[in-house]
Amino acid sequence: MRITNSVLTNNLKNNLSRNIRILERIQTQLSTGRRINKPSENPTGIVESLRLSTRLRENAMFQQNVEDAKSWLTTTDEALASLTTALQRVYELTVEGANGTFDTEEREAICAEVKEIINEIGVIANTTHGDRYIFGGTNTMQKPYDAGVWQHNTKFINYEIGVGVEIPINLTAQEVFVDSGVFTALQNIVTYLENNDTQALSENAIGPLQDSIDQVLACRSKVGASVNRLEMTKARLEEQEINFSNLQAEVDGVDPAWVIMQLKEQENVYRASLSVGARVIMPTLVDFLR
Repeated sequence: MRITNSVLTNNLKNNLSRNIRILERIQTQLSTGRRINKPSENPTGIVESLRLSTRLRENAMFQQNVEDAKSWLTTTDEALASLTTALQRVYELTVEGANGTFDTEEREAICAEVKEIINEIGVIANTTHGDRYIFGGTNTMQKPYDAGVWQHNTKFINYEIGVGVEIPINLTAQEVFVDSGVFTALQNIVTYLENNDTQALSENAIGPLQDSIDQVLACRSKVGASVNRLEMTKARLEEQEINFSNLQAEVDGVDPAWVIMQLKEQENVYRASLSVGARVIMPTLVDFLR
């Protein structure tokens, strides 16, 4: 077979093109930090890499939902703590008011304080997390308690914290205030104090008030259980994130030091190809006539 200059030139061009493509692929790997940047480079690997990327994005979303849920529940727990403190103070005042040695003026003072606490509990019922009312059910943009009127629903707000796994993050006003009979118990206490009825305070007020306190404490325990579950979920998601990241690194990751070494080697190969090509292509008659 006769080897002409055109054959040598074409071979040189092909070799240079191949070396440039290899160099470009290595440069892309270094800039992206990924071994697979085109489906054609590794069809099976790219599918696995995309699957792991999807899982990592889902994991990040679930972790954010966990943090948001914990923040909401923290606000709820703080509101319930304030409510418990207020009710316990009313309990103390009720016991004092039931004392037969207190006169009418002293009971009026107690009654005035109880009324102030009732107003404060109304504020607690309208506690917000950001701009959302936490006890309004899914109706978070409207006050659940307004001028003595309840305007809430009993639906739960669910956050997705795993594939097909949801957790309710809210307590409704129905659970905390209505079912516990908080305002009914407090209004009865005010009535008994205004009527100077120590017997009713002793026999009809203290028991229902204690029941209300117990219901609020039960709600707070429910919040604590949800927070504990979220803490365990957070730990599991963080572990999954590490596992998914390690798997993706095995499938698609690169060692920067190794890639830089490969880049230097390929640059040398390319330069050598140019140098060899300049020598291999023989001069023509035209070159001598110049």
